[in-house]
Amino acid sequence: TFNGTFNITLHHRMALQAGEKPLCVYWQVEGTEGYWTSSGCTRVGGDTLHSICACTHFSTFAILMAVHPITESFALTVVTYVGMSVSLVCLFLAIVTFLLCRSLWSVSITLHLQLSICLFA
Repeated sequence: TFNGTFNITLHHRMALQAGEKPLCVYWQVEGTEGYWTSSGCTRVGGDTLHSICACTHFSTFAILMAVHPITESFALTVVTYVGMSVSLVCLFLAIVTFLLCRSLWSVSITLHLQLSICLFA
Protein backbone atom coordinates (compact mmCIF):
# COMPACT_ATOMS: atom_id res chain seq x y z
CA THR A 1 0.00 0.00 0.00
CA PHE A 2 1.00 3.63 -0.56
CA ASN A 3 1.21 5.77 2.60
CA GLY A 4 2.80 9.04 1.40
CA THR A 5 2.22 11.79 -1.09
CA PHE A 6 3.39 12.08 -4.65
CA ASN A 7 3.50 14.97 -7.09
CA ILE A 8 1.88 14.89 -10.48
CA THR A 9 2.39 17.60 -13.11
CA LEU A 10 -0.63 18.36 -15.30
CA HIS A 11 -0.43 20.44 -18.50
CA HIS A 12 -3.10 23.11 -19.08
CA ARG A 13 -4.71 23.22 -22.52
CA MET A 14 -4.77 27.02 -22.32
CA ALA A 15 -2.57 29.38 -20.34
CA LEU A 16 -4.02 30.65 -17.07
CA GLN A 17 -5.50 34.13 -17.17
CA ALA A 18 -5.28 36.68 -14.35
CA GLY A 19 -7.54 35.70 -11.47
CA GLU A 20 -7.94 32.06 -12.47
CA LYS A 21 -7.19 29.55 -9.74
CA PRO A 22 -6.88 25.97 -10.98
CA LEU A 23 -8.05 23.20 -8.69
CA CYS A 24 -6.41 19.76 -8.54
CA VAL A 25 -9.13 17.11 -8.51
CA TYR A 26 -9.65 13.41 -9.08
CA TRP A 27 -12.61 11.29 -10.21
CA GLN A 28 -14.37 9.72 -7.20
CA VAL A 29 -16.63 6.76 -7.96
CA GLU A 30 -19.40 5.68 -5.59
CA GLY A 31 -21.52 2.83 -6.87
CA THR A 32 -22.61 3.75 -10.39
CA GLU A 33 -22.15 7.50 -9.87
CA GLY A 34 -19.01 9.59 -10.04
CA TYR A 35 -17.92 13.17 -9.42
CA TRP A 36 -14.79 15.36 -9.29
CA THR A 37 -13.42 16.02 -5.80
CA SER A 38 -10.29 17.69 -4.45
CA SER A 39 -10.10 15.60 -1.26
CA GLY A 40 -6.51 14.40 -0.86
CA CYS A 41 -5.10 16.59 -3.66
CA THR A 42 -3.76 20.13 -3.47
CA ARG A 43 -2.00 22.39 -5.95
CA VAL A 44 1.52 22.98 -4.66
CA GLY A 45 3.04 24.86 -7.58
CA GLY A 46 3.26 25.39 -11.27
CA ASP A 47 3.04 28.23 -13.75
CA THR A 48 0.53 29.46 -16.33
CA LEU A 49 0.90 26.29 -18.44
CA HIS A 50 1.38 23.59 -15.76
CA SER A 51 0.07 22.69 -12.33
CA ILE A 52 1.89 20.53 -9.81
CA CYS A 53 -0.51 18.62 -7.59
CA ALA A 54 0.42 16.77 -4.39
CA CYS A 55 -1.88 13.79 -3.88
CA THR A 56 -2.18 11.04 -1.30
CA HIS A 57 -3.61 8.37 -3.60
CA PHE A 58 -3.52 7.14 -7.19
CA SER A 59 -6.53 7.84 -9.37
CA THR A 60 -7.72 9.72 -12.47
CA PHE A 61 -6.61 13.34 -12.12
CA ALA A 62 -7.57 16.62 -13.79
CA ILE A 63 -7.36 20.38 -13.45
CA LEU A 64 -10.70 22.23 -13.21
CA MET A 65 -10.47 25.78 -14.51
CA ALA A 66 -14.01 27.26 -14.29
CA VAL A 67 -13.63 30.48 -12.33
CA HIS A 68 -17.30 31.43 -12.31
CA PRO A 69 -20.37 29.28 -11.69
CA ILE A 70 -21.79 27.98 -14.96
CA THR A 71 -25.39 29.12 -15.34
CA GLU A 72 -27.99 27.87 -17.78
CA SER A 73 -29.15 30.22 -20.50
CA PHE A 74 -32.90 30.91 -20.50
CA ALA A 75 -32.92 31.16 -24.31
CA LEU A 76 -31.20 27.78 -24.63
CA THR A 77 -33.73 26.21 -22.26
CA VAL A 78 -36.66 27.63 -24.27
CA VAL A 79 -35.17 26.44 -27.58
CA THR A 80 -34.59 22.98 -26.09
CA TYR A 81 -38.17 22.55 -24.83
CA VAL A 82 -39.80 24.06 -27.94
CA GLY A 83 -37.59 21.98 -30.25
CA MET A 84 -38.29 18.78 -28.33
CA SER A 85 -42.04 19.43 -28.37
CA VAL A 86 -42.11 20.12 -32.12
CA SER A 87 -39.99 17.02 -32.76
CA LEU A 88 -42.31 14.79 -30.72
CA VAL A 89 -45.40 16.12 -32.51
CA CYS A 90 -43.80 15.54 -35.93
CA LEU A 91 -42.65 12.05 -34.98
CA PHE A 92 -46.14 11.20 -33.73
CA LEU A 93 -47.63 12.43 -37.04
CA ALA A 94 -45.06 10.38 -38.98
CA ILE A 95 -45.95 7.25 -36.97
CA VAL A 96 -49.67 7.76 -37.58
CA THR A 97 -49.03 8.37 -41.29
CA PHE A 98 -46.95 5.21 -41.63
CA LEU A 99 -49.62 3.16 -39.85
CA LEU A 100 -52.55 4.56 -41.87
CA CYS A 101 -51.00 4.35 -45.35
CA ARG A 102 -51.14 0.59 -45.76
CA SER A 103 -51.18 0.92 -49.55
CA LEU A 104 -47.58 2.16 -49.47
CA TRP A 105 -46.47 -0.61 -47.09
CA SER A 106 -42.94 -1.93 -47.82
CA VAL A 107 -39.77 -2.89 -46.02
CA SER A 108 -38.58 0.71 -46.25
CA ILE A 109 -41.79 2.03 -44.66
CA THR A 110 -41.53 -0.59 -41.90
CA LEU A 111 -37.97 0.49 -41.13
CA HIS A 112 -38.99 4.16 -41.09
CA LEU A 113 -41.90 3.34 -38.79
CA GLN A 114 -39.64 1.49 -36.37
CA LEU A 115 -37.08 4.32 -36.45
CA SER A 116 -39.81 6.89 -35.74
CA ILE A 117 -41.10 4.85 -32.80
CA CYS A 118 -37.59 4.53 -31.36
CA LEU A 119 -36.93 8.26 -31.71
CA PHE A 120 -40.30 9.09 -30.17
CA ALA A 121 -39.61 6.81 -27.22
